[in-house]
Amino acid sequence: MLRNIMKKINKKYKALIFDVDGTSVVHIPDALPSKKLVAAIARAQKKVFIGIATGRPYYNVKHIIENMGLTGPCIVNNGAQIIDALTGKVLYEQLMADADVSAVCSVAFALKIPLLLNTGKEDVEINEMTKFAGQIYGAWGFTAVEEEIADLFINQVSNIPTIVAHKTPSHMNSKFYIVVVHTNATKLHGVLEVSRFLNIKTEDIIGVGDGDNDFPLLMACGLRVAMGNAVEGLKEIADYVAPSVFEDGLVDVIDRFVLNSK
Repeated sequence: MLRNIMKKINKKYKALIFDVDGTSVVHIPDALPSKKLVAAIARAQKKVFIGIATGRPYYNVKHIIENMGLTGPCIVNNGAQIIDALTGKVLYEQLMADADVSAVCSVAFALKIPLLLNTGKEDVEINEMTKFAGQIYGAWGFTAVEEEIADLFINQVSNIPTIVAHKTPSHMNSKFYIVVVHTNATKLHGVLEVSRFLNIKTEDIIGVGDGDNDFPLLMACGLRVAMGNAVEGLKEIADYVAPSVFEDGLVDVIDRFVLNSK
């Protein structure tokens, strides 16, 4: 087991794909990557592909993509879309079925969880559902809730076979946001599509994350990295645990596995 992990750690990789909130930026409103990380990304892009895999919609993360200087396909909307960083062109997308959107909204309403629906261009309230039929990429709770409520919501929508629901940490201690997308719109699906665009194997990709919705990201990649601030379950499946986002742990990952790779 240890031998296999060391082999993975010492491997030369071709791509690095990482989460945003809690991984490349801290969990505070309007946070941007540190200057140290932006500089590390600039150096790393000379050697490997660098991309993100985030639960945020493109319009909510475009400024971070530009700040990082990314130039290739970026996984957004939790995997519901892949956007070309330079042109903003949609390279891949997976919408939710209208019936699933309605069912998810009903559960959220019963639990008093305020939801917004993501159209790919803006967030709309659930009472506008009919107006945007056939255009919904996912739903998310714009107010963080107690973990018990988030888990209850996830449990109650788990019988819908064509959606997947996650909880993601908020900047408020012990509270979580919920995110719902199509089952074919996870970060794993995003990585598979990006690997096709780049014509590389997924085993040649490093995946880095911190939250529950990053399990699919790590499971899709050859080297699995969890941040020091990651949920315990993610650390358990990781090949390497980096320093926390508050310690620029992603810079450590870049230095260790990209810039210092043979």
